[in-house]
Amino acid sequence: MPVYIMISVLLLAASSLLVYRQWHLKRQLTLMTARIEEIRAGAINQRVRLPSADPALNKLGGGMNRLIDDFQQSMEKVNLLESERKKMITHLSHDLRTPLTAIMGYVEVMQRDPLLTEAARQQYFRIIAAKGNKLDALIRDFFELSKFEDDNSMPEPERINIVEKMQEAVLSFYHQFHQAQLTPQLQFPEKSVYVWGDRQSIERIMNNLLTNSLRYGADGETIGIRVREEEDHVWVDVWDCGQGISEIDLPHVFERLYTGKASRNAAQQGNGLGLTIVKKLVEKQLGEIHVSSIPNEMTIFSFCLPKAM
Repeated sequence: MPVYIMISVLLLAASSLLVYRQWHLKRQLTLMTARIEEIRAGAINQRVRLPSADPALNKLGGGMNRLIDDFQQSMEKVNLLESERKKMITHLSHDLRTPLTAIMGYVEVMQRDPLLTEAARQQYFRIIAAKGNKLDALIRDFFELSKFEDDNSMPEPERINIVEKMQEAVLSFYHQFHQAQLTPQLQFPEKSVYVWGDRQSIERIMNNLLTNSLRYGADGETIGIRVREEEDHVWVDVWDCGQGISEIDLPHVFERLYTGKASRNAAQQGNGLGLTIVKKLVEKQLGEIHVSSIPNEMTIFSFCLPKAM
């Protein structure tokens, strides 16, 4: 066969192969575009499938699928938060209505009953003040939790002596311990132990945890705080020997508005937000929190923060 014919055949074959590859690439990209449009229209369970021998196309398809996976997870999280927000607003409306109705009832009695004694009037004032304090705590917790969810920024960490903070927490609850006739059992290292964290957040965490322990653990006559070190973290345990948490309620104790049969998620008069706020505050400081409970024996809330040298 003459050389020029052989060259012509080779050129024709190469051209045909090039045209085929271009057609194949265009077809694959068209399929990919169509699938992306389906996903944009709401079919987020769809994935890009490219039965191609082209490594670049396969890599592109894999990258797009990972992006879609991340988007789907984000959407599921947004939908869950929105569902919880609606549920919280419903519960909040009920929780606001109850004390407001009581306040209005007492005010009406005070206005209409001319024979009401001064002692009864003062008692009604105390009840109204208590109901007002409950409303104030509920509203503050609601807006604080909303702020945490809308603000993804992290608090600026500082080096904090966690033993000192625990001692301050105990002193701030001296009156409550005295009223409950409790002497807290403290297990602190003799040396200073430092963590990276936010002072106000740690104070709020301890306030909520100790309030819960006093409310639900005082009947066990023993409450304790322990600080223990690990290589990279420092753990704080707040424990009591009270009624405890049932096995059914235990997995849900940090959920918003979960109140269970005898809820521990009640740092502010049972509104179901206290321990949720604790969890948010711990996680914003790059820590973690756990709870374990054997009813009527011991319940332990344990949280850790990054250790600072």
